[in-house]
Amino acid sequence: MLEELLPRLLTPTARIPGPVIDLDHPVRRSTSRRQLLDATLVGPGRVDPSIVHDGIWEAMGPAHPPRTLAQLSNVVPPTPWLYEAAWRVRSLSLLSGRKFPVTEELAELDQAVGDVTGAVCVDIGCSEGLYARHLAGRGALVLAIDHSRPFLRRAQHRAERAGVAIAPVRATAQRLPIGDAMADVAVIGGSLNEIGDRRAALAEAGRVVRPGGIMFVMSLVAATTKNGRRLQRALGASGIEFPTGDGTFDEFAAAGFRVVEHRLDRVVLRTTAIRAD
Repeated sequence: MLEELLPRLLTPTARIPGPVIDLDHPVRRSTSRRQLLDATLVGPGRVDPSIVHDGIWEAMGPAHPPRTLAQLSNVVPPTPWLYEAAWRVRSLSLLSGRKFPVTEELAELDQAVGDVTGAVCVDIGCSEGLYARHLAGRGALVLAIDHSRPFLRRAQHRAERAGVAIAPVRATAQRLPIGDAMADVAVIGGSLNEIGDRRAALAEAGRVVRPGGIMFVMSLVAATTKNGRRLQRALGASGIEFPTGDGTFDEFAAAGFRVVEHRLDRVVLRTTAIRAD
C-alpha cells in the first residue's frame, strides 16, 4: 500500500474517508518507506479497522465473495500463476485474428490516458497487474484492485521485479474503497466480461473518477460468426458475458462516461471514455 494514497481512500465497511495508520499496532514499511507493508488502518475514532498485510490492503468489507465459475477460477491454482504468461500475452492475437502483441495494447492505453505522472490510477480487476505496473512505470500512483488474493500477490511480485511500486487492494469492482472523484484514471484490462454486475462496476468507476478523468477499457463483445456465438454461449455458463459494442457504450453512458474513441478487431473492443462534468 502506498501511504500517499491514504487520504483518497475509504474505510472498507463504514466508508469513512481518509483512513490513517493505527500506531498502537505494529507497522512495517519498505526500505524506501514509500510502501506500507504491514499495518492496521482505521477511521476517525479508531473505527472500522482493516489490515495491510505484506503490502496488500484487505478492503473487501461486506462485499460478497466471488460466485461464478469464472470468478472462482481466479482464486485457485493454476490460473493466478499462468494467466499472464500462458494466456494474456497471446489472447488478443487469437481473439482478433491478427498479430496483436501486448506492446500494441499498452501503446493504445498510453495514447488514451496521456501523461500520468503523479496521477492516481485505478486498475479494476487487475489480475497480475499488467496495466498497473505499466502505469506505475510511467509515474502514476496506482491502486491495483482485485478480489483474488493470489492474483494480487502475483501483481505485487511482478511489480517488484519491474522495479515499480503499486498499491494492491483486495476489493470488488462494485464496492471500491476509494473516495468520490479521487482518481484521475480508471482502467479495466479484460476483466469487464467476468466482473459480475457490470453496470454496478462501471457506476463505481464513474463515482471514483473525477470529472474530466479518463477510463480505458479492453473488453470482448458479442461474436458475429456462428462458431463464435456458439463458443460464447458455452462460456456464458461460467459467468462470462459478451454484450454488443453498442450495449457496452450504453453501459458507459449510464455510468456517466462519454465515449470519445473505440477500436474493434473482431470481438476485441478497446474503449476510451471521459467522465462527464
